[in-house]
Amino acid sequence: MKQVARLLLIGGGLLLARTGVLAQVNKACPAPGTEVPFAKVINEAFAPDYVGCDITTRVQFVAAGGTPNYYWGRVKGTDGKAPFRVVVPGDQPGTGPFDIPPHVFLPKDKADVIFSFKKGDLLIIRGAPSVGPPGIPVAFIATEVSLAKL
Repeated sequence: MKQVARLLLIGGGLLLARTGVLAQVNKACPAPGTEVPFAKVINEAFAPDYVGCDITTRVQFVAAGGTPNYYWGRVKGTDGKAPFRVVVPGDQPGTGPFDIPPHVFLPKDKADVIFSFKKGDLLIIRGAPSVGPPGIPVAFIATEVSLAKL
């Protein structure tokens, strides 16, 4: 019986390890819905602190769709979701050849709203970041998105 329990624990640990950082639940998450500055949420040093949490953050809309010719498949939780590009409120998207603005991914059944946003709109997004392999930007996996009330 002890061996079966031990094998189940090992198997569960391997399953979590294979599913990536998005599947991990952070035990130190803030209360659900807590607002966290977007610059902090997408910072490689801080993003892992919010993986698996339920946070809100404010972003400035750039455009619907992902960055052309950029593959997000290595970031867990992005498959089958609609991407849109954002920046930290007040920032401008980069103009260099390798500047990739932050991306938010929203379930397709909730994504029609992103086509009504205009460049520069202030949005509130709810969800959590997903951290890919080193060298891949942090993505934000949203569960909700709405225009911020001014």
